[in-house]
Amino acid sequence: MHKVLVDGGSSANIIFKSAYLKLDLPLENISRTVNPLIRFSGETVQPLGSIWLNVEVGQYPRSRKISTHILVVDCESSYKFILGRPTLCQIKACVCYHLLTLKFPTTAGVASIRGSQPMARSSYVQKTKPRQPHRDVCNMVTGNTAATDRPDDPREGAVIIQGKPQEEVESIILFPEKPDRTVKIGTGLPVPLRDGLIRLLKENASVFAWSYADMPGISTKIISHKLGIDPAYRPVRQKRRIGDQERCEAMKVEVDKLLSIGFIREVQYPQWLANPVLVKKPNWKWRMCIDFTDLNKACPKDSFPLPRIEQLVNSTAGHEALSFMDAYSGYNQIKLDLEDQEHTSFMTDHGLYCYNVLPFGLKNVGATYQRLVNRIFSRQIGRTMEVYVDDMLVKSLKQGDHLADLQETFSVFQDYGMKLNPEKCVFCVGEVKFLGFMVSHRGIEANP
Repeated sequence: MHKVLVDGGSSANIIFKSAYLKLDLPLENISRTVNPLIRFSGETVQPLGSIWLNVEVGQYPRSRKISTHILVVDCESSYKFILGRPTLCQIKACVCYHLLTLKFPTTAGVASIRGSQPMARSSYVQKTKPRQPHRDVCNMVTGNTAATDRPDDPREGAVIIQGKPQEEVESIILFPEKPDRTVKIGTGLPVPLRDGLIRLLKENASVFAWSYADMPGISTKIISHKLGIDPAYRPVRQKRRIGDQERCEAMKVEVDKLLSIGFIREVQYPQWLANPVLVKKPNWKWRMCIDFTDLNKACPKDSFPLPRIEQLVNSTAGHEALSFMDAYSGYNQIKLDLEDQEHTSFMTDHGLYCYNVLPFGLKNVGATYQRLVNRIFSRQIGRTMEVYVDDMLVKSLKQGDHLADLQETFSVFQDYGMKLNPEKCVFCVGEVKFLGFMVSHRGIEANP
């Protein structure tokens, strides 16, 4: 079979109806009980069904014969078949998309299948021609989830079987003069509860941060991060790494931003010195990280225990009202101990800098953050709240008690100066994604 799309991002194998009929297999053989597939725009494509077929990958003697589960879809496509993760894992395949090569072990040695560059190019050109949007099967994902973090990703065939969609939410404007500053609440709330929730959020609007300027940080009297470097380790000054022009420009922009908000400062004669590492974020922008490998080796492990995820999820299920909250750049709200700040020094083309706040990549930062939330929410954890590092969830057995539980939580935020990210918070919903699970009053469900 030609024109097979090998897609490691697909959680299903798909055969299109035209190719299925050419196999002289009757449609009556397929099972009709399958979940629908949802396009990027939210349109639904219902597969005809699913079937288990015997598939041979490769050419004898270097081939593998397996029985695999396949969805049958009646849609136009430039491909005949989409080979997804289930089969790739079953044959233990390694895929190199750059070289259009698929390799997997067989009893006769390693099999190698090479794709055709002209065929791949023609299939892509055919796929990108204008057509009816509801006939496009490639690039489909589950409802209410992003197909890919890159909005302009040209990758095809990202297919995921749809699970249960999440609960709908609506945006509430907190400041009439600033309509862009909103928070999300659940839809379908009783009018008294909805009005009271909106009033509560507006009264506590100061707990949200829309920029780093709104985030003063948590007082060092409450907590600060100490490295605890083992004196047996000698300080390491990493050899400078040279980056290309694009990375250097991105680094300068990031350093200027960190300087302006007071997260870093210039330093002279540091004992420890690390290199910055620029990596692409899902939106194709650059993220600057620091290579703290040597520094982390010199720091002993903080044995402060993190909560057990299964215990948190179990204790959250069965509650009528849930509010999920996420801290605004949570780690950066904690300051580094003054004596340890210079040990986080890093080099750029424009100078040497060190962190004043807790950066990402340091050892034990999760333990320090968990120690903080355990301390400030000690009266609520297990009763009306569950916290795992910077993921916070307020829970109420009865929907009518939720406003009081939220007010208690907001009071803690006000007292300690912790700020929330409004884009990642949602209030008073019946179902929420928490630590990889969907929890609601019905119980626990798998995250689709």
